Parts: sequence; C-alpha cells; structure tokens
Amino acid sequence: MPAFIYEDTKIYYEKMGKGVPIIFIHPPAMGRKVFYYQGLLAEHFQVIFPDLSGNGDTIGPEKTVTIQGYSEEIKAVLDHLGIEKAVILGYSSGGIIAQDFALSFPERTLGVILSGGFPEVLSEAFKYEHIMGMYFVKHFPGFLRYVIAASHTNDPQVRKGIHEHMKKANHTMWFQFYDRSLHYSCTDRLRNLSVPLLLIYGSRDFVNQHIRSYRRYVSFQAAIIKGVSHQAPTKKWQLFNQVVTGFVLQHFK
Repeated sequence: MPAFIYEDTKIYYEKMGKGVPIIFIHPPAMGRKVFYYQGLLAEHFQVIFPDLSGNGDTIGPEKTVTIQGYSEEIKAVLDHLGIEKAVILGYSSGGIIAQDFALSFPERTLGVILSGGFPEVLSEAFKYEHIMGMYFVKHFPGFLRYVIAASHTNDPQVRKGIHEHMKKANHTMWFQFYDRSLHYSCTDRLRNLSVPLLLIYGSRDFVNQHIRSYRRYVSFQAAIIKGVSHQAPTKKWQLFNQVVTGFVLQHFK
C-alpha cells in the first residue's frame, strides 16, 4: 500500500482508477475501510482513500487534532499525487474536514459531496451522540468499535475489516476528532462555497435536519436515500455510488 511522509507522519492511502479524482474523508477512527464499497467507483473515476493521522495504518506521533490540520493533510495527499483539483467527499464528521478544505483551498476543489453532512452540530440529539462517543472512546473503546462496525454492514468480512482497522486508531486523537467536530462551525462561511455541492442523507437519519442550514446560505443538490439511517455509504452503497457517479458526471465530465 502506498504511503508518503508529511511532516513527521507517514500517511497511507489507497488509489484506484483513472479520470476525475475523488478523495474520500472518513469519520473518527474508521479510516479508509469504511469506504470499502466506494472502491467500485474506480470503474469511472480516480478514487483516493487516505487514513488521516491517528487513524488506520497511518503512522506518526500523537498530536493535537484540528480540523484545519486534517484539511492540510488532505492537501498534502493531493500534492503528493500531483492532483491539482479533486472532488472532496466527506462522510459524517469527515464532512467537516471536506467543507473546511473547500473553504480553505477553493483553488484545489472541484466540488464537495457530503454524506450525512452538517456545517455545525445543531440538534441536541446529535450533540448528545458526540458526547456519548467521546465517553465510550475514553472508557469502553472496544465496545464502541464493535457497535460502529456492526451498525455499518451485515457483511461479516466488511464488518471485520472495519473493526480491525478501528483497533489501530490512537484513542486520544479519536476523542479529539469527536470533540473538534462537535465544536466546529463553518455556517457563517457557507456563502463562500462556490463549487457544486451534493448532500446525501438517509431518510431515517436525524442528521438530515441539518439540510435547513445549507438552504439559508448556499445552492446545492440533495439526495435522500430511503430505508437507511446514517450509514448510506455501506448499507445502501449501490444507490450511494449511483448518486455520486451522476453528480460527478454531470459537473466534471
């Protein structure tokens, strides 16, 4: 698996396919394995799956997590690969990094795709979910790994891959990733987002109420996938991949 040195960290990533580049940003601790089914998009596009520092196979010293720091890691991946611009796809809290990247480096951004995305945590239920995640990271990380992996897929092989990958996460940085996501906001900067934006939500996902925040500030396309909650990239991957393919072909081919 390819890797490169960025500052004091060895960042591992997977890259497949050719064409329009799409870089995928994972939620806390899950690493690139959560995008198992999005590897099939390599049939149409160049897909890139990095493990952020403190996650997965990426190796480096423990450091303080910042959303801007993770945005700069994504830029470093693109620099390493010689990619001038890419579609930035973030899942769940990975979407916070995708938005920060697009707002910080608009010249490197073709478009943004958010799955279960939010510009800031607005609902009390979602705030509570973050706080509970931080509690379990600190006290019962093994249980949290099991719950997250099991909730994403019924396929035992994929579930095991996610679970084993999560074991590699640095617990302090995992906790901080949740914390930074909880306290981040780019709502007041959304009007500066000038690239095409796609929002994907599951119909059963209470996070989809955050779509109201985007309506106030920015134009976007939206897809609501029926019969699924937050885990659309894994539980409804066929529809998810179709929506992503249609959006990218519409705007960038």
